[in-house]
Amino acid sequence: MKIKVIAVLMAAFVLTGAFAGGGQEAGSSGSAYTIEVGGSTSVTPLMEMFAAEYAKVKPNIKVNINGTGSGDGITNAGVTYQIGMSSRELTPAEQGRGLRAEIVAIDGIAVIVNRNNSVSNLTVDQIRGIYTGTITNWSQVGGANAPIAVVSREAGSGTRGAFEEIVGFQGRLVAGANESTSTGAIKAGIVQNPNAIGYISLGSVDDTIKAISVGGVAPTSANVVSGTYRVARPFIVLAGNNLHAESRAFIEWMLSSAGQAIVRSSWIPVR
Repeated sequence: MKIKVIAVLMAAFVLTGAFAGGGQEAGSSGSAYTIEVGGSTSVTPLMEMFAAEYAKVKPNIKVNINGTGSGDGITNAGVTYQIGMSSRELTPAEQGRGLRAEIVAIDGIAVIVNRNNSVSNLTVDQIRGIYTGTITNWSQVGGANAPIAVVSREAGSGTRGAFEEIVGFQGRLVAGANESTSTGAIKAGIVQNPNAIGYISLGSVDDTIKAISVGGVAPTSANVVSGTYRVARPFIVLAGNNLHAESRAFIEWMLSSAGQAIVRSSWIPVR
């Protein structure tokens, strides 16, 4: 992801009063109301934090969150979900659906390995080689003499789409790669296999796995902000027409100083 691309996307999809989506009928700020949210599993942890803090501001508002993948979040924004979540940019065809979109955070994508793996840095070319099958053994990149177990997200995942685009191997994932359906499954696979490599949201990195440097640059929020760590992408919320006022207020709150303070805890704020 290039910062220029983010800037264009932020300019192209502006939060307005026309944000839309379905939902149960309810009254204004004092009435109980449920907001249905679904989509990217990478955005889900941030959305859960948003929802928990928002409940303190508006205890009458319940937010149901479904981590189902970016493709589902885009397809069903304004249909099944009042608010969709995506961790990739929309395609021209998806933009043509008339969805309103807003970037609420920027996230780095961390390349992760088992904690016992001696490799701590890879170039983008080496990562591309691993994921396309031209590099198959850790010894080829300075590690132990052991076959590399490639772990990826499933087709349609926003994280996969962004990662493939940034690294440059769209549609060329090596045959036999383990395609996992969630961030949790990716991490579990890395923990269980000392020879595995995968990728997850930077905000989901913990001490159970090791996030490696890319091109000599550590995967930190500061490096994403500076532009030196370039494996990064936007977190986007989406809606269709006739969005309920409570759902619109929730999106606006995500972009407020309170919402962006939550983003700052593990991701990159946009305001």
